[in-house]
Order: sequence, then C-alpha cells, then structure tokens
Amino acid sequence: MASKTPEVNPQQEQFGEVKWHNLSIDECMALQTTKADGLDPQEAANRLRTFGTNELTPPPKPGFLMKLWYQINNILIYILIAATILSAILEEWKEVALICAVVIINVTIGIVQEGKAEKAADAIKNMLAPKAMVIRGGAQVEIQAAEIVPGDIVKIKKGDQVPADVRMIEVSRLQTDEAMLTGESMPVAKHTDPVALESGLGDRKNLAFSATKVTEGEGTGIVIGTGDFAEIGRISGMVSKEEDTKTNLMIQLEIFGRFVSVFVAVIAVATLLIAHLEADEDLGTAFKSAVSIAVAIIPEGLPAVVTISLALAMQLMASNNAIIRKLPAIETLGSLSTICSDKTGTLTKNEMTVQKFRTAKGAYNISGVGYQPEGEAQDANGSALPGDAVQRLWAMFEGCVLNNGAGLAQEPKTGQWKSLGYPTEASLLTMGMKMGLANLDGIQRSQKAKPKVNGVPFASEHKFMCQIHADGPGTDGKGAGAPLTCHVKGAADRLIKLCKDQVVDDTLGQTAPMDGAFWQEEARKLAALGLRTLAICR
Repeated sequence: MASKTPEVNPQQEQFGEVKWHNLSIDECMALQTTKADGLDPQEAANRLRTFGTNELTPPPKPGFLMKLWYQINNILIYILIAATILSAILEEWKEVALICAVVIINVTIGIVQEGKAEKAADAIKNMLAPKAMVIRGGAQVEIQAAEIVPGDIVKIKKGDQVPADVRMIEVSRLQTDEAMLTGESMPVAKHTDPVALESGLGDRKNLAFSATKVTEGEGTGIVIGTGDFAEIGRISGMVSKEEDTKTNLMIQLEIFGRFVSVFVAVIAVATLLIAHLEADEDLGTAFKSAVSIAVAIIPEGLPAVVTISLALAMQLMASNNAIIRKLPAIETLGSLSTICSDKTGTLTKNEMTVQKFRTAKGAYNISGVGYQPEGEAQDANGSALPGDAVQRLWAMFEGCVLNNGAGLAQEPKTGQWKSLGYPTEASLLTMGMKMGLANLDGIQRSQKAKPKVNGVPFASEHKFMCQIHADGPGTDGKGAGAPLTCHVKGAADRLIKLCKDQVVDDTLGQTAPMDGAFWQEEARKLAALGLRTLAICR
C-alpha cells in the first residue's frame, strides 16, 4: 500500500479551485480523465502513488513532556512550587510532602482526563469505510477504501458508508444521512444535475460525502476527493489546527495568581522588616517568620479543587456522550446562556419520540422519552387509557409499524435502545411497543402477519411514503390472495388534501366525510408546540 497522503496535497494543487457540484457529468469525467468503465488498474496504482491513500492524516500529538508542561505552566502551580521551596527552607517536611502531593494529583488528573478526551476525538479518523465497490477496467471489484483514488467510479447502496467524496452520475432513490457534516437530521435525496455555484454544503445534492451513510437507494459516482481533501478531511484538519485559547476561568485564575503573588511578596517583606527592625529579631529568624506567613497565605488546595471539580464535570459530560477535549472548557460551557443553531441535528441527540396524536374524537398523549419502550397511551389529562380504547386506537394506527422501513436494537451492555434507520420511523415502532406490541418480537409478528406486497418510498417531491400490505399471510405466506390495504404516512399538508373520509368515534369501521379545515387547524396547533407533524392514512 502506498504511503499516507503527502504533506502538500496534490489534490489541492490540481483540483482545489474546481466546483464539482456546478459541473455536468461529462465535465467531471473530463477533469478526472476517467470514463464510465472506470480507471484501468495501472492508472489507479499511479494515482495512488501520486495522491496518497484515502485516509485521514492524524494530527501531530504532543509528547508526554509537552503534556506535562501544559499542566505545569500555570501561575498557581508556580506559587505551589515556590511554597514547596520555602517550606523546605523551613524544614517543614510534612508541608513539603502535602504540597508535592497536591501538585502531582493536579497534574495527573489533568493529563489523564485530557488524554481520554483526545482518544475519543481521534475516533473521527476511523469513520472511513473499510471496503468499497469500484469499477476498474470495466469490471466491478471490491477494494480497501484506503486504495480509492480520484477518478475512480464507485458504486454505493443502502447500508453502505460512502468511502470518499463522490459526484453522482447515476442514482436510484439515493438518500444519505449527512447529519455529521451539516447537522441536517433528515436524509438528503441525491440527484445528478448540476447545482448553483454558490450552493452551500447541505445544498450540493449531486455530491455524496465521505463517511456519510446511505439510508436508501443506490447510486454510482466519480470520486472527487479522498483522504484529507474530502470534506471529512477538511473538518479533521481544522480540528487538528485548533489554536489553544484561554478560557475565562484560566484568565481569572491567572489574575488571581498574580494578585496572590504580589500580596504574598508584600506581606513577606513587611513581616521581615517588622520582625528585624521592630522586634529586634536577627535576620535569620525574621526571614523564617516571613516565610512561614507567606506559606500560610498561599492557597495550596485551590489548584487541586479546581482541577478535580472540572474533572468530575468532564466525567458527567462523558457519561452523556459529550466529549470535552480541554478541562477548562467545561467552565466556559457552563457559562453559556444561549446556544444558536440552524439545524435540528446539530446539538440534539437526533432522536425522535411520539408525544401526542390526534383523532377526530380527541387528543391523546404518549408518555416516555427516546426509543425505550417505556410509556403508555394517555388521554389529554395524562390519565392512562383503558385497554379496549388502546386496542381501538392501535387498529387505526397499525400502519405506523407496517409502513415502516426502520428498526430498533437494544445495546446488550448498556440496555440503551437505538434507531436502525430514520429516527422518525423508529419513533413510530416505539409507539407501537407502548400501545400493545410489547417488544421487538411483537413488531415482527405484526409485520409478518400482514406482509408487504409493494410500496413507494418517501421522496421530497411528494412528501409521503406508502406501502401495500396484505391483510393476512395468504396462500403462500406472502399475502397471495388476501385482501390488500394501502398504508400511507407523510406530510399533513399533502395527505389531508388527498383524503375523502375520516374515522369517527375511534372505531376503524366508522367513517364520515373528511373535514380538511379541522385537520389543518389541528396540525397547526401541534406544530406551534414545536412538534413535527405526521399524518397516518389508509
């Protein structure tokens, strides 16, 4: 395998000014001097030597001595060292041992905690896909993702991780999850047409970005950026070039340290003069008196208290999956009063939970948070619904589980539940478990009892997803000969206009003509509460 990406990136020199999203497929092919049959193996090997491997260059790491210096280079530590020297002069060996222990504990905690944070942050370099499917010399072959080069023709499908930045040339219902790059919580549908030159990263829908996940469909594209030249590489580069800045806490501690230093020096000198000139003590005795008072004034425990407090806060943040790289940043985060963000998934957990649902008869709540199946259906006052009412409601909403392309999984070690697919669809599965399906086996039994026959995936153009399910296993176990039901879910403003009837009295067999104005108003009320609204129809 070739060496890592060179220090001066040839991709930057050759393609740095190219706006791939604004070019046609033919123009991209010409610039990369490639074709639909892909590169021939020899040309691919040459490019691998020229451009380097498709891997992120790890940032230079400080050695142990430099990390030690970062922890010691603090005015409070200097004061403690001075106190140690003065205590040694007075032969107060217990005091010397205590202060040394404080310094050692303070430095050790800082190095250990920041080391853990660095390891977590370094995980970004492992986000590139290990394998990739490419076309070379007209044949489709699987290679190590590290061996991909600019100009390769790559094929991706649902479940794959995009191995490099790719300009799409063919797509079939292709969608990718770009939350890690743009903060967009919903999958982004891809196409092959050029987009405007000034388009931002999130609007370049003819590009698929390295390390993002393919959530739907499949596609083929030209590799336009690998390793450090991919968007994920640019982010890694910015993080590695991060400049150390002083937080408000560090500045305040420095100011306090200077004040203590000056104050101690003034008191020590004053004590020395008074003891020698006024009390007629000899110079040696007066000096020891001055040193004793100076040591007593110095707050030896302050650095340890500050470091331990920050370390405990860092541990608390880490237990909630938030990585803080530098200890003092904890105080800065705690001082924030407002955080502004333009994307749903940037600062949130990117989890969805069904909290409320509305029928023609009334409004209902679902208790619980996250994907854990812990909660129940409640009336508008928060009281649990009786079992027969829940059964009638679930008969109306069973399409939430049937017309669903997501899954749920429980971590064996932590017991935490996570989404396998779109968060919105996963939240509907959790709703099903809270309303009587009990567990994942219940969901699977429900889906097998009414097998899928056909369907139309969600697309931004029509804003809904529909699936046709058999009302029984049929003669072949796949629904043959059984009655069919079309389950639809999607944007309320689109589906309300398409419906002609509505269920009344929460009984599936009883219907009345659709009251579109009523449902539009109810959707508006739910949206006003900050909830994402979804219509369930059949």
